Amino acid sequence: MHRFVFVLVLMALAASCLQGQSLADLERRARAGDPASEFRLALEYAMGVDLPRDLGEAVHWYRKAADRGFVHAQYNLGGAYHNGLGVARDDAESVRWYRKAAAQGDADAAYALGLAFDFGRGVARNEALATPWYVRADAGEGNPLAELRLGEIYLEGIGVEKDAAEAMGWYRKAADHGNEGAQLRLGAAYMVGEGVAQNQAEAASWFRKAAQQGSPAAAYELGAMYQSGEGVPRDHAEAYFWFELAAAAQSDPGQREEITTLRDAAGAELSTLALAETEERAQKWLAAHR
Repeated sequence: MHRFVFVLVLMALAASCLQGQSLADLERRARAGDPASEFRLALEYAMGVDLPRDLGEAVHWYRKAADRGFVHAQYNLGGAYHNGLGVARDDAESVRWYRKAAAQGDADAAYALGLAFDFGRGVARNEALATPWYVRADAGEGNPLAELRLGEIYLEGIGVEKDAAEAMGWYRKAADHGNEGAQLRLGAAYMVGEGVAQNQAEAASWFRKAAQQGSPAAAYELGAMYQSGEGVPRDHAEAYFWFELAAAAQSDPGQREEITTLRDAAGAELSTLALAETEERAQKWLAAHR
């Protein structure tokens, strides 16, 4: 997950790397000590767009910009050390650069520090110290991965007192940002009234959001709700549809067989025409979301 975030940031920044400058002009500015140009030149080497890809050279230019206090370079240098890209992997050195970037308000660096303390990467594991870094990472536009982890932290009492209501607040933020796992977790919470007032219709709404993003667990729950009529009107065609999606995404043969049995039970309540139409709808959905 951490490497994924680092690469996304790298690619987003590289997309407009030259920003109207010629490569020769960029190199001239970088060699003259301009930190923004040093950073952009590092991106050029990291992505291999206008220059041959050379991760060691990218680290060289990241370091120059980072030493001059350029926050994006500090974050990317931390990512290079964490992932072993162009330099030997060194989590302690990674944390050192993340701290510098976070001190300048970089939210991605704050999230990286949360992970470091949460799982003991480059620092002694200290789950209590992870929480404030995740909170800092969520400042501004919000970080759904930090929000999801904060939900888990408060729900399970990891380095903090258990607080189901606080957990659901963080899950809701992540869910509103489109996080599939948080949407699934909120659906489960509303089903049983964990940290929220029990509300099966609200549960179905969140399960639907997660299922539409491809969550097999959410599709299964939604199918079961349509089969029983809990939180939604009883509808065997909808039950069949969601069970079909859940079964198609299930890799465990035993669980897939169980879901298929439930699907077939729902299908047995349909006319031949309705069953064919529902199966066609499911297959179209699966083909469009592969």
